[in-house]
Amino acid sequence: MLPMEAIELDAFRRSHEDDTFWCGTLLGGCGGQLTTKLYTDRACHFAHHPDPDGLPHVCGRRSHGVDSADHLYVRSAAAAWLAGRGEQATFEYTRTEGAPIGSVVDVRWRHGALRVHLDQAVAPVWDDDVEPVLGTMVPVDRDTLIRRWYVHRIRLDSVGTARHVQIGTEAFARPIEWFALDKCEMTERGLSTPAVEKIVQARNAPRPSLWSPGKARKVPEPEARAQALLRRLVYARRIESVSLVKQVCGEIEDLTGVEGELQEQLEAAVRHARIWLVEQNEERGKLFDKLKRAVAEQKPGRVRRLLIRVNATAAEDRTDAESAVYERAITYFESLDDLTRDAVEAEADTEKEAQKAAASVRSALHRLRGYDAYTFNLRPQVEDLLRSAASAGELLTRGEARRVEVWKKRAALGPQEQLGVARRYWIQRSCPRCNAEQGKDCVLVEGPSSGKPRKDGHNERLQLIVDERKAAQKMARQQKKARQDVEASAEPMQPAPEAHEREVSPPRPLQERRPEADREGQAQEAGKKTAARLHHQVPRGDWYRMMCPRCHAGPGKLCDNDDRVGPSEKRQLPHDERLRRVLQSDDRLGPGEKQKGARDERQHQAPPPARAKVRPPRPRRREREPQETAGSAARTWDAKEVTCPKCQAGPNSPCMPHGPHHERVEWAKEFTRKLWS
Repeated sequence: MLPMEAIELDAFRRSHEDDTFWCGTLLGGCGGQLTTKLYTDRACHFAHHPDPDGLPHVCGRRSHGVDSADHLYVRSAAAAWLAGRGEQATFEYTRTEGAPIGSVVDVRWRHGALRVHLDQAVAPVWDDDVEPVLGTMVPVDRDTLIRRWYVHRIRLDSVGTARHVQIGTEAFARPIEWFALDKCEMTERGLSTPAVEKIVQARNAPRPSLWSPGKARKVPEPEARAQALLRRLVYARRIESVSLVKQVCGEIEDLTGVEGELQEQLEAAVRHARIWLVEQNEERGKLFDKLKRAVAEQKPGRVRRLLIRVNATAAEDRTDAESAVYERAITYFESLDDLTRDAVEAEADTEKEAQKAAASVRSALHRLRGYDAYTFNLRPQVEDLLRSAASAGELLTRGEARRVEVWKKRAALGPQEQLGVARRYWIQRSCPRCNAEQGKDCVLVEGPSSGKPRKDGHNERLQLIVDERKAAQKMARQQKKARQDVEASAEPMQPAPEAHEREVSPPRPLQERRPEADREGQAQEAGKKTAARLHHQVPRGDWYRMMCPRCHAGPGKLCDNDDRVGPSEKRQLPHDERLRRVLQSDDRLGPGEKQKGARDERQHQAPPPARAKVRPPRPRRREREPQETAGSAARTWDAKEVTCPKCQAGPNSPCMPHGPHHERVEWAKEFTRKLWS
């Protein structure tokens, strides 16, 4: 093989600078000397030396493709394969009248022989000492497959600039299995592959008993024979073997000793089989009429297709008229020139590709039966479907074409993104697309599987949950903004710094200090927001650096929840007195600020006035280990720890009917944000 790229041809010339090349006669060439032609704008190739008189060189070779030398590759591979087994083979390129060289390769050695048919120019002979090996385009009928159990095929695959031989084994109702040549062996049965061993073993294995274990009823021999013939007749009808149906019908008519209902079944089976044979004869006559008309109209492509059908369905028991039509068709097809035959082969290849594409379309449509929407994960399958449908053309049925058109329209709109919502949420809603009720799964609304359950919910159903979540998030943002506005408006109402610098007046009787206490309470209520924001002024790592002067919690310990803020026994935030002490001890504060902080602490630590009636102290809760998260006192609230605003389920009580409600989860998040803000 000459490389077709210029850069590869340079290396080829250097490695073969001492060699000469000639137009091979075994390829149908003239035997003249060749030279290499290098091109950068087209494929490089071999060319003949010009004639001495300057006229163009005339060569009889017509086929220049890589497969035109397959018979030489077969000879080389077979010689190496047999030499590895200690055999020396002889080869002959049999040239039947009208067949081009290379159609048949005869391989003979001391213990066997093979005849390789690379095309269908020469019909294989099955009852000979030479075992046929058929190319991929050589047809074989069902009866031959059934009678011989299997046949061998050969194909050549291009690997770089070489061709590798593959041997396949074809059996009835089995796909062709391909093997490398070194996996094959020669046995007493002839050429053998790993698939042949399985087929022979399956044929020779005893059939399993059709009777159930237990009470086995003895059946008289004629009745058992009749039942076996009925099964064989059904099998022959199923594989459409005319010769086998005729043979079984004759055996049934010759059977004796059967009476009653079984005899009526035999007669009915034979009667229906005779009607089927008449129908097959009519179809066979129509087939030969079409072949005769195609030859008369000189349609080579149609003649080729009909010849393949004749070889597959009417290879035996032909009448004189049918044989004459067949011979005329063979003669006409062999008389075609190479260009016409190449065009017919190209048309056949196109039809084969179209059939393969149609099969791919049917397979893709079967896989897409369970979907009624075009999502991103279906994109590769839909693209393969549309690509195969374009190649299949008119081989698709109307129903298949309609389903392909539906997917084509969906692909034009673009893939949809499947919304990520858990089933426990969207199952509580009804679907606006398929009208599935609450608690029911969505069903397919288009395609042949409409009405069957869908794998996921429709996006229209899931969108309801997404919209609710967005609305809840928007409402939460609005509420948060409103709270921030209220806090911002409350800041100017804080007491002036001069108020803290006033001297502490001596305590007065209770009835005299009430108005001042009321005013102080109002001032404290107005400045509550500011006092609650002290934890923003102290780094979180310094919150528990010092002892708390209020609850006497030691360094690194949480403050006691003595004012009942939250459900825990420990406060989520330290006391303000503890935070003020940390602020006063900060080296960054000036002397004036430290003095001011000391006065504030003395004011907060001043003993309360005596009350007329002292309320008994509230009993302390049982001590337990404090909860700390990431080195801070604040923590994250779980949904089960808050009351559900939708179903009013209390803390540590589940929501009914299905799991925690979305509103409960959002409320826990909002409560966590309140603590951290």
